[in-house]
Amino acid sequence: MEKIILEVADVYGVSPEDIRSSKRSSQISTARKVAIYVVREITQMPLQAIGTEFGGRDHSTIVYSISNIETAMKHDDHLKQLVEDTIKNIRNKSHA
Repeated sequence: MEKIILEVADVYGVSPEDIRSSKRSSQISTARKVAIYVVREITQMPLQAIGTEFGGRDHSTIVYSISNIETAMKHDDHLKQLVEDTIKNIRNKSHA
């Protein structure tokens, strides 16, 4: 979980604290949604547990974040590539 948040924070140029916070700037919000999506993709953690890690968010917020990124990736090739690269980087680091 921590590695994923650090990687996404690095990609988006925000701090891990920002990702866990309730700040709503578009850059932080997007980074948070991507982090939530990547956590779900890699760990298959329950939505409730992911919500707890991200500042006690409700599981419906987690569902929304995941579906929001899935929809955005269908329309935005750059975002899709960014998310796929982030997942690859995290998987490579955890196997290294």
